[in-house]
Amino acid sequence: MENQTSSMLVAHYCHLVVELVDASGEVERRDFTIVPTKQADFRSGLLDENAPLGQALLGHFPGDVIPYKVGDLVQVRIISVEPADRDAGLDAAERRRADVRKAAAQSEITNQMIFATASGSKWGDYDVDVDKLMGNDEKE
Repeated sequence: MENQTSSMLVAHYCHLVVELVDASGEVERRDFTIVPTKQADFRSGLLDENAPLGQALLGHFPGDVIPYKVGDLVQVRIISVEPADRDAGLDAAERRRADVRKAAAQSEITNQMIFATASGSKWGDYDVDVDKLMGNDEKE
C-alpha cells in the first residue's frame, strides 16, 4: 500500500508533506490538504487549489522538485502525498463561519455598549442584551 501512495498524483483532497526551500537553502517542512476555494483555510492546513502554491503542486508526484519563485522561496519538494478526508474541509469552513458570526456579535455588543455609555446621560438608560446578541436567547 505504501508504494501506491508514494506514486499518488497531487490532486484535490490530497494530504501533502512538502519542503519549501528559500534562496539561502533553508528548508521549511509544511503539511496541508488541497481543497476547493470555499473550504480553504491555510492556518488549518487547508490549501486553496487556486492559490499559487496549490496551482504549482497540482499534477505532480512525490519526489518532484518544482521551481517556485515567490518571495524568497525558490522551490518546493513534494515529500509525500496521501488521500485526505473530503469532509475535513467542510468542518473547517463551518468553524470559520461560526467564528465570523461570533466576531460580528461581539462587535455589535461593543458598539451597543459604547452607545449605552454615550447615550445614558443624554437619553436615559440603554441596556445591552448580550445574550440575545450572542445567540444565547434560545428557549429551554
